[in-house]
Amino acid sequence: MSIVYLYGFASGPQSNKAQFFKEKFSSLDVHFDIFDYIPNEESFINLKTSSLLKSLHSYLELNYANEEIILFGSSFGALLSVWYVTKHPERIKKLILMAPGLRFSASYISEKHGINSSIWKKQGSINIFHYRYNREIPLNYTFYEDLVENPPPDFDKLEIPIPILILHGNSDNVVPIAWSKQFVNHNRQVLLHVLNGNHQLLDQKDTMWDLVKDFLNLSS
Repeated sequence: MSIVYLYGFASGPQSNKAQFFKEKFSSLDVHFDIFDYIPNEESFINLKTSSLLKSLHSYLELNYANEEIILFGSSFGALLSVWYVTKHPERIKKLILMAPGLRFSASYISEKHGINSSIWKKQGSINIFHYRYNREIPLNYTFYEDLVENPPPDFDKLEIPIPILILHGNSDNVVPIAWSKQFVNHNRQVLLHVLNGNHQLLDQKDTMWDLVKDFLNLSS
C-alpha cells in the first residue's frame, strides 16, 4: 500500500500537514509520497486543472503501476484526488480528503480573490499569495478559462465507488463545510468527521492522524 499526498492550492510539499503526515506514516513503515504537482513558480503561473489531472495519472502510472494506491488530498489537492477517481476508479483503493474543494470553480476562485473575471481577463493575471514562496505570484487568466472549459463534475450526482474519509473544520471560511455534507448525502461510502477548527486544521493534526489510522486499519 502506498499513500500519495496532494497538497493544497498555493501550498507545497513542505507544508505543515504534509510533513506531519509524512513523519507519522514513516513511523509505521508505510510509504508516503508527496506528489509535487506544482513544482515551481512557472508551473503555478501557467496552472491548468485539466493538465494537473493528466500529470497525476502519468505520475501514478509511472511510479505505482501495480500497487494499491490511497490518494490523500488537502483542499484543492483533495478536489484533484476525488476528480481523478471519477476518471480512473480502478486505480485507487481509498480516498482521504481534508476540507475538499468539491465545488471549486472558475467563479469561486475569482470571487474568493475579489476580482471580476472580465478584469482578470483584461489584466491577464491576478496575484495570489503563495505560502510556498511566502509572497504573491501571478496566476494567468488561462487558469480561469481552463476551468470554464473543463469544469469539475457535479460530485453530488456521482456515486464514488470506493471508501472515502473526509475531515473538515466546522469554522472553515475557505471551503464551506456544506460542500462536504452535501457530498455525504449522495455517497454511501463516505465517512465525514466534522472537527473544531478552520480550514488549516493545524490544531487538529493528532486527531486527524487517529482518524486516518482507524480508516486505514493501521496500528501504532
